[in-house]
Amino acid sequence: MYKLISILVFLLFPIFAKAADISSCALKPKPDEMNYCKASYAGSATFCDMIKNGELKRDCYFLVIRVQRNNAYQLKKTPPAAEAEKE
Repeated sequence: MYKLISILVFLLFPIFAKAADISSCALKPKPDEMNYCKASYAGSATFCDMIKNGELKRDCYFLVIRVQRNNAYQLKKTPPAAEAEKE
């Protein structure tokens, strides 16, 4: 039983794997999927403009907005006050 489960896990794992970086997006077979992947890494709506599927384009815009907000509103780590006074 465990052998069967482990074989299924190893066979299905590549299906669920995501792209490792923006250069791996070029390997996507469909242009819409490729541009969506690039937009997810670049955080740029330029790639969303190249998508022809309306639903995927809308999802892409929402994704880009989320990525840009995460980048803009990231909290900067500041040293605690006790350590700042020692320096």
